[in-house]
Amino acid sequence: MSFLRPLGLPRPATVRHFLRFSTSTQCREAQAAHTPPAEASRQASASYPPSTLKSLPRPKESKASHRTKYPRAEREYPTRHPVHTGAKATPAPLEPLPTEQCAPNLAYFVTRTPSKELPVYQLTKRGGNLKITRVRKIDGRREVLRDELRTELGLQEKDAVVNAITGHVVLKGWWKKEVTGFLARRRF
Repeated sequence: MSFLRPLGLPRPATVRHFLRFSTSTQCREAQAAHTPPAEASRQASASYPPSTLKSLPRPKESKASHRTKYPRAEREYPTRHPVHTGAKATPAPLEPLPTEQCAPNLAYFVTRTPSKELPVYQLTKRGGNLKITRVRKIDGRREVLRDELRTELGLQEKDAVVNAITGHVVLKGWWKKEVTGFLARRRF
C-alpha cells in the first residue's frame, strides 16, 4: 500500500509556475496600476517635461560620415609600405591556353565551389610547421592533374600526392596563388 502514503511538497519553482496564471496575479497588477507614480504620469500636463529636462536631438550625420568627409593626408615620408593609395593592385589578366589544353578536353575536371571560387585551400598542420595546399572537387584522372602541377611548380614526386581516400591532390607548401592561376589558365 505504498501508493497511499502522502506525497512530498512540490518544488517552489513548480508552485510559482502554476500561480502565474491565478486570478490573484491579475488583482496585484491592477493594484500596481494605481500607485502614486502611475497616477502622476497619467495626470501630467502636456507641457511636461519642460524643455530643460528634454534630451538633445541626435545629430543628423554619424561620426562615420564625418570621418569620410576628411580623408587622411598623404604621407610625404617613406614607410614600410611601398604604396599608400588604398586600392589593391589588380593582377595582370591571364592569357588562356589553346582550347585543346583547356577544361573540357582534359582528363580531369575541377568543379568550382557554390560561391564560384576554385577549390584550392592552404592548410597548416603540426603546430604550423607543415604547410600544405589542397585541391578538392576533382573529377576524372586525378593523377594527371597531380603530374601537371608537379611539373608546373617544380615539386618532387613525394611533395605532390593524391589522397586515395578523399581524392584530393595535396601539395607540400603554400601554392594557392600558383595553383589557382594554373587552373584559371585552363578555364576551370
